[in-house]
Amino acid sequence: MQRFHTHLGRDIRLTSGSARDLAPGEFGLLAIDGGAGGWSVVHKGPSGEVMELNNEMHFETPEAALAFVKELIELLDSR
Repeated sequence: MQRFHTHLGRDIRLTSGSARDLAPGEFGLLAIDGGAGGWSVVHKGPSGEVMELNNEMHFETPEAALAFVKELIELLDSR
């Protein structure tokens, strides 16, 4: 899987488990325990704050997390 994606002009980055490398405005797919613990979806805001978007639910694969964030972006852009 690619480490960088763009959907409707929004950047999505696959990371090894840390949001510190994300730029403000980027979405991140974070590997939990190297991916063995699942995948989390986060967004880094303009001030650098990071918010987990999937609450306590983790995705089994990065592809499932990517599909979730793409749907979320579509919902945000439909407003």
